[in-house]
Parts: sequence; structure tokens; C-alpha cells
Amino acid sequence: MANKLRNLKNVNEKVKNFIKIDLTTKSLIFFGLFLAILSIFVISTAPQRYDINVGDVAIEDIYAPSDLVDKTATEIKIKAAEEAVQAVYNLDRTVQIDIQKKIETFFSILTEIRSIVDVDNNQKLQLMEQQSNIGLNQGDYKALLKADTVELNKLKDKILYITNQLLNENIEEAKLNDRRESIKEFFNNLTDNSELNKLGADLSIIIIRPNMFYDEEATTAQREEARRNVEQVIIKKDSKIITKGQEVTAHQLSLLEAFGLLDNGRSNSTAFRLYAGYSLSIMAGIFILILYCNLFARKQWENNSELFLIGLIIVISLIAAAGAKSISVYLILLPAFSMVISIMIQPKIAIITNIITAVFISMITGLNAEVLVAMLVAGISGALLVHKTHHRGTIVLAGLVVSVMSVMIIISFGLINNYDTRIMLTNAMFAFVGGILSAVLTIGTLPFLEATFDIITPIKLLELSNPNQPLLRRLLIEAPGTYYHSILVGNLAEAAAEEIGANSLLCRIGAYYHDIGKLKRPYFFKENQITKDNPHNKITPNLSTLIITSHVKDGVDLATKNKLPSSVINIIREHHGNTLVAYFYHKAMNSEVAEAVTEDKFRYNFPRPQSKEAAIVMLADSVEAYIRSLTEPTQNQVEQGVRKIIKDKLQDEQLDKTDLTLKDLDLVVKAFVKVLAGIFHDRIEYPETIKDIQAD
Repeated sequence: MANKLRNLKNVNEKVKNFIKIDLTTKSLIFFGLFLAILSIFVISTAPQRYDINVGDVAIEDIYAPSDLVDKTATEIKIKAAEEAVQAVYNLDRTVQIDIQKKIETFFSILTEIRSIVDVDNNQKLQLMEQQSNIGLNQGDYKALLKADTVELNKLKDKILYITNQLLNENIEEAKLNDRRESIKEFFNNLTDNSELNKLGADLSIIIIRPNMFYDEEATTAQREEARRNVEQVIIKKDSKIITKGQEVTAHQLSLLEAFGLLDNGRSNSTAFRLYAGYSLSIMAGIFILILYCNLFARKQWENNSELFLIGLIIVISLIAAAGAKSISVYLILLPAFSMVISIMIQPKIAIITNIITAVFISMITGLNAEVLVAMLVAGISGALLVHKTHHRGTIVLAGLVVSVMSVMIIISFGLINNYDTRIMLTNAMFAFVGGILSAVLTIGTLPFLEATFDIITPIKLLELSNPNQPLLRRLLIEAPGTYYHSILVGNLAEAAAEEIGANSLLCRIGAYYHDIGKLKRPYFFKENQITKDNPHNKITPNLSTLIITSHVKDGVDLATKNKLPSSVINIIREHHGNTLVAYFYHKAMNSEVAEAVTEDKFRYNFPRPQSKEAAIVMLADSVEAYIRSLTEPTQNQVEQGVRKIIKDKLQDEQLDKTDLTLKDLDLVVKAFVKVLAGIFHDRIEYPETIKDIQAD
């Protein structure tokens, strides 16, 4: 017992340390992102400063260099919006049913005890105190035991009536005392037996309880929504602060100081305030990113590598924008980074990142509304167009669309604002070039980022599916049976993944490579044995098991050596979990050394599937092995066999680490059967039996 407690304590300490390390890493990522963005702001937006005092005559017009957020007014609006949100309460309809049942039970017990003829009143009183589901005092119980049956029935009806009437309304905890007063008033206004009416009031007051409960999550969500919908109070960019020839007033000087435009003894402090304003804006953007990832992208939130990649792309996009503005502010490269995030992570994060980064770029480059809108439209378009792209040509097409969208926005604003045609077309040309360069930049950076951050993309997966890939070519030549087995497993896994919304392409590629470890000893696996000479007949079951199970480790080593993505390596590592090598285990049990046989020695010693994709490949692998074991498979046999295989995996706890539901597994069964039906559709019906199989 002491060892178990010690082990449990060690596990708790490890969990705490992991959480601490994980949060520290996230803090470093986002703090580093904040410092990097702030540095870019400081370098790119250092404004011209003026040595000017109150009463001096301005020698030039001075304009606001950027938008300035009125933090106090904005926070007041946010607080007001949150306070305007009313608390959310949910109605629990079971309360009324429970209370009615409690009343019925109480009077049923009372009636039963009153009907006992061979005990005295004291014994009946004791029975009521023991069996009653409502706590009353002895005097109340005595009154109830002595009361007339007709009066008791009336009392019961009164209690049911008043409680049901009250519970037909919404009762919150704060209003419960008011409802109790209503109960007292109801019974006090009755003209019949006053003693029982008082009892009825007491009973009803004890029984009644709230049926409305505070929903903290919904209330918080509505308040967060209200907070996000509040618009900041902003002093607009390019507003004229001082007019040339005008005497500078104290108010104008305070505005210059607020914008960090004063070059006097207090310039350091005002510059600090200016960059503090930038800091608040940056923190707000990062906060939105953190909030979004934490609430709506948990997979990315739990992956520090992907969080770092998102931050790195934001920083690179800001640097690119700051450099491009020296040529033209209309040379928009942001869609490139939006497309990269969409391909490597997910389009939703690409969209939210594009919005945040577009705002940041508008602050550091002084972009006008048309360029900001063009960045938003082009970036979002690019993110959506390359979602799950399987070909680099799609990226080129997305670049063309981004160019067209940017040109449309620039020209539309030019027509609305009556810009000079030559200027409008020049700006549109830079926007078009920016879209094309975005596609080129995306294609050029993807391979580097894939290798650096070990993030697999559909394009990379398709490259791995090429039969000319070295490992697949070796598998085809050296272990052809395993190759064709893997192809069928891939077809099964892909179909199942599509049904349940998993990564179908990853399932297919994972299945292609899941048995590459068999390249080390191909002829020890049945599908590669051309003759009837089985090498396992010449060795012990223990050695056979060691050879069979070692193909997983050999596959992981081979995949690592060939630099396959970690997601594919995980499938190789987990596709057998710690399942039992049933054939050789039973063979050993039937041998002369059966007494020395332990099940642990005949199990794979690898992690159980940690993802839906790994679990699907495991199931597809077992199903293919089962089908291969049948001589004349029928559809009925196939479906029963598939269901039994999945049931066995569940009972063996192989799927416990995944988030597959029973509904998912039912869809997986149907997908498997559908694929297999296309192969074995013309078989003759045979008896429904399930063979013992060995998924090698």
C-alpha cells in the first residue's frame, strides 16, 4: 500500500512539473513574441519630434502620426457592456418531478404506517421518524398519525397544488424565501383545519427548492462576446494637431506629448508612454490569439512547436511589411504568411492571425483603409483557398486569386474616392505583384518550415505516397506481400477516416509505411512467404514472437533514419499497441513448457494508439489480416469479423487513449465493410464463423 501511495505521489509530481514546464514554455513564447513585435514597432514608427512650447508659433502643420487608443474610455465601454449582460439561468424541469415524487412517497409511508394495527402509537411514531424522507418534529408526526384520512388526502392535494403552482414559475435561490412566504400565505388563507394547514405549510416549505440554476459558463461567454464587440475609442490618424502659423496651446502641446512628438526634457517619458500605448495594442492582439487558441484550437494550444511557429510567422510578416513599404505600401505580402499557417496548421488560426497581423502592419506602416481591407480580404482568401491543398499548383492559383482580390479592393476604393487613374493603376499593379510574390514565398518556405517544425502537410503526405519513394520501392521489391497488404490497409484506413472526420490522408500514408520494419526479415511474415516452408516452424514460439514484435521497433528506426514525419512514425510505433501475439501465445500454451508461459512475453511492448489516425490504422491492419485468413469471405462474415475485431480491441483497452466514440467505431465498421464489399462482392454465402487471426 505504501508503494502504491509513493508511486501515486510521484505521478502527481510529474504531472505538476509537466504543467509548470508547459506553462513556462508558453509564457516564454508569447513574451518573446511581444518583445519582437514591440521592437519592430519602435524601429519602424519612431516619429519626428518637435522642440516646441506653449505660445510658440508653429512653423509647419503637425498631424497625428497614428491612431491612439483612449484606454480609459475603451475600458469603461467594455465594463459597461459586460455589466449590461444579464446573468444566465437554466431551468431544471426534473426538480418539479422530484418534489412531487417526494410528496407522494412521504404520504405513502404515512398511510402504510397508519394502517399497521399490531403496534401502538409510539412505535408508529418511531417508524415515521426512521422511514420518513422529510424531517419533521415529533409533534408534527403525532398530528399526522392522528389526523383523519380524508383530511390527510386533502392536505396532500393542497401540498401538491401549491408546490406545482410555484414550480410552474421560475424559482431562483434568491427568490426562494419569497416563495416560502407565498406558501405560508396560501395555507393561512385556508378556512379548514388550521393545525394540518400549518403542517402543510411546514412540509411545503421544507420540500420546495429552486428550479433555476446559475449558468456561469454561458454568462461568462456572453460577457466575453460583449467585451469583444466593444469598439475602441480612437484618436484618428492624420488628424491635424497644429496648423502652421498658429500659436501652440497647452491642449495641443498635451496632444503632442501624448503622441510622443515632443523633444524636450520630458521626451523620454513621453516616448515611453507612446510605446506603452503600442504595447497595449500588441498585448491586446496577442491576448486575442491566446484566447482563440485556448478556446477554439486546443490541439494547437497544447503544441508549443506550433505556437512558436505562429509567433515566428507573425514576426517575419511584420519585418517583410516594414521592408516592403520602402518600395510601396501596396506591395502586400501578408497573404503568403496567411497561406503558410493555413497549410501547416489550420485555416481558422490563419484567419485570426491574418486579422491581428494586418492591424499590426497598419500601425507600423501607416497604411490607409484600402490597404488594410486589401490585406484582410487577400489574406483570408489565401487561407481559405489553400486549405487541405494537395498540389503546389493550388498555391499558385491562390496567389493569382489573392492578386485579383487585392486589385479589386484597391480599384474599388480608388473609384469611390475619385483617385487619379494613373496613381490608382500603379497601386493596383503593386498589389497584383504582391499576390504573385506571396504564392512564390509560400512555396519556397513550406519545405523549410515542414522540416524545421516537424509539421506534416497534405503536400508532404502526397509526396510520401509516391511509389518511387525509397522505402515504398524497397517494400515493393523486397516484401511485395507486405506492400500490397499496406496498400489495402491504406484504402481501408482512408475510407474510415473520411467517415469520422479524421485526417484521411495521414491515415493512408501511415498505413503505407506502418509495416516497413518487415523489410529487415520479410520472409518471417506470412504475406511474403512464397513457398509453404514457414521459418517459424523451426524456432520456438518465444523467438517467433520476438521476431514478429521487433518489426515495430525496426520500422520506427527505419522511419527515423529516412526522416519521415513524426506523425507517421507515431502510427508505426502505435499500430499494434501492446496487443497479444495470439497465434504464438496459443502455440506456446499447447507446448510442453506451457506452465512457464506468461502472457506479457507474447505482447507487443509499444504504446497504445494516442490518436484517431493511429487507432484507425490498427483496426484496418487487423481487418485486412482477418480477411486474408478467410478462404471464401462473404459479406456477412466480413461484417461480423470486423465488428468482433473492434470489440476485441476495445476489450483489450487498445483504444482507451484515443477519443473515438462508439458512433465513430460504428462508422468505421461500415466504411471497412463498404470497401471490402467492393472486393469480395461475388462470394458464396458460408456459415458465420470468426477465425482466430494473427495481425502481423
